[in-house]
Amino acid sequence: MDLAGLTATDQKALLAAGKASCRELLADCRVRAEMTEPVVNAIPTVHWATAEDLAGRLDDDPSLMANAPLRGLVTAFKDLGATAGVRTTYGSPVFADHVPAADDPMITQIRQSGVVPVGKTNTPEFGKGSHTFNPVHGLTRNPWDPTRSAGGSSGGAAVALACGSISIADGSDLGGSLRNPASFNGIVGFRPTIGSTSLSRDPNRQTDQAVLGPMGRTVADVALMLGAMMETDVPLVRASSPLRVAFSADLSDLPLDPLVRAAVLRAADVLSDSGWEIVEARPDLTNADRCFEDLRAHSQAIARPDLANDERVKPTARHEIRLGLSLKPERIAAALVTEAQIQSNWRKFFADGRFRAMLSATSQVPPFPVGLEWVDEIDGVRLEHYTNWMRSCSRITVTGGPSASLPVGFTDSGLPVGMQFSCPQGADTDLLSVLAAAEEVFGTSPAPDIGALAVMDPKLLPPGPLG
Repeated sequence: MDLAGLTATDQKALLAAGKASCRELLADCRVRAEMTEPVVNAIPTVHWATAEDLAGRLDDDPSLMANAPLRGLVTAFKDLGATAGVRTTYGSPVFADHVPAADDPMITQIRQSGVVPVGKTNTPEFGKGSHTFNPVHGLTRNPWDPTRSAGGSSGGAAVALACGSISIADGSDLGGSLRNPASFNGIVGFRPTIGSTSLSRDPNRQTDQAVLGPMGRTVADVALMLGAMMETDVPLVRASSPLRVAFSADLSDLPLDPLVRAAVLRAADVLSDSGWEIVEARPDLTNADRCFEDLRAHSQAIARPDLANDERVKPTARHEIRLGLSLKPERIAAALVTEAQIQSNWRKFFADGRFRAMLSATSQVPPFPVGLEWVDEIDGVRLEHYTNWMRSCSRITVTGGPSASLPVGFTDSGLPVGMQFSCPQGADTDLLSVLAAAEEVFGTSPAPDIGALAVMDPKLLPPGPLG
């Protein structure tokens, strides 16, 4: 049995029934990693011996973490979270040799859920930009086409999941860092309601748009991981049809790559044919782009003002910190007023029960060539800033509600495409039920061709932005 190819919920059931051991699951995941990592570079920091020791202790002592919800499942932590005794670089040469003495609170919580960690997943430098490369660990490649981006910032986690190297994953999301790589790699990425999993985040309202959240190969896997992150059982009851949902592929005015537009429209037709009522509609998101960009820059300036002129840090990250430092208090205040108005509009849009969810494209583009640092043009529209191509996600960030990317198909060239499902604040379990109903229609995404990756010569692939 290839345990690594099963969903996390199936792995958990086999472990709980004694039909598979923690050692066996870990061994199968390691085989997957050793087959794919030379090409994809999703988990650049590994500690297999430590993982094998923990898996062995779990097998040998059934009372050890007996009731932990993720007992024996394999994971790797995103390299933006501090892990005790394990090199944690944040993708930056500034922290190339950093080994924290303690875990971030969320990592402590996930450890207590019974997982077997094997290392750290790759991320862009400080999580900036949805393309996973950095000068410390290099480039993470898309397993569906290694000449293409894995997205980001949770790109390493998404790729490791798609390859079966881990069972389940944590990630974080400000402007799409859970959703974008999920779309690029054919998995599910779930951004919870703001504040619901914010153990390691600043409670300051000016910087609260970043959230921690789960990634998995299926909706059930995501619900399992979300429960561990929230320290509660998260029920998953598939919503009953017919479902009435709002739909705007481009959120009314965003440029979409024609391949993405075609795939998302096909997906909407599939849902309609299955009995869903798809209604063209969206709430008023006026000024969401500037609001997001101002609050994002402000949060970067608060987090790392000392790096504004540090030439070891990539120019786009330094620029964003400097932008945040330059913002006047009245501009931050105006952004907060806009945010409150958009969140009010979002609540009213769903308040009368007209729509169960809002559907749109997750990413405005399919996975793009690895040599690009960021997308500067979409369907003939020039983009001026390195985050502008992610507005399909960042606009939804401003609403404060939960959103997720669900795999719904492929481009004509075989690249995964996700659809973004969004709900009002606090409706996380309802969103999961809608996602489960949609997954029933589309089916779960297949895995990439692991055998092809195993025989590929990475030296023959094009380099990333850093050469």
